[in-house]
Amino acid sequence: MTGMVKKQIANISLVMAIGAVWYWLRAVDERLGDAAILSGWLLLSAYVGLMLLWIRKRIYARRWGRVAGWLALHRRLGWFAAAVFMMHIGWPIEGRFEQVLAMSFLVVTATGILVSIASRTVPRRLLALPTDYRWEQIPALQRQVAQQAHCQAIASASFDEGATLAEFYHTQLLPFFQGSRSWLYVAWPSGSRRRRLVGQLHQLRRYLGPRGKEVEQTLARLVQQKDDLDYHYALQRRLRVAYAAHVALTWALGMMIAAHVVLALRFQGAW
Repeated sequence: MTGMVKKQIANISLVMAIGAVWYWLRAVDERLGDAAILSGWLLLSAYVGLMLLWIRKRIYARRWGRVAGWLALHRRLGWFAAAVFMMHIGWPIEGRFEQVLAMSFLVVTATGILVSIASRTVPRRLLALPTDYRWEQIPALQRQVAQQAHCQAIASASFDEGATLAEFYHTQLLPFFQGSRSWLYVAWPSGSRRRRLVGQLHQLRRYLGPRGKEVEQTLARLVQQKDDLDYHYALQRRLRVAYAAHVALTWALGMMIAAHVVLALRFQGAW
């Protein structure tokens, strides 16, 4: 059975499960049963199931299955929980605590969708680059590239036309190599700054001799390498921040769910 067929079967099973729950809760409600309690326990069970992925990532034994399989289950269970949540809440939502709880659930769902999209798109975008870099290696490689560019600029000062490259390095390239990218770049990385700097370097070729042109080509290559490193850093950081936010908000939601369960049971007279 191919992977595509397995995905289709899993998606069809998800839709059927959501439909079965909707029909079951509607039947309970028509018989004057408490459908909210049943959907609440389903939501609690789904939340526990969603947390199993967090536990699985901390277990390195292979007998627990591949993380990719757990991730696929986590995604579909998340959609199931979102559907049951829409069946569980009443409109309009009454009570300040219930409103905050509902908003927290929606925020956790939104961050989960963002993480799911990023985990699919970020690796493909990084594979399009000529070199792959590990997250832990990037800061050291950035410093190494900056040092190489600095050495090239110092060496060019001894040329007859060296002042041209040295001045351009001091005013334009030094902030690029030594500085860090803004949060705006981390959110939406682009190559506009790289293209601008490389274009300006190429415009200096008319004023350079043979040795100066060699330095210009080296600096252009280092600009490209630094931009690739920044691009890797931005995409990987964005994915890490989104995942950390999703996990933190999920734990916060769990505490609110626990309080909601206690309040609901006390209201029902079970406690």
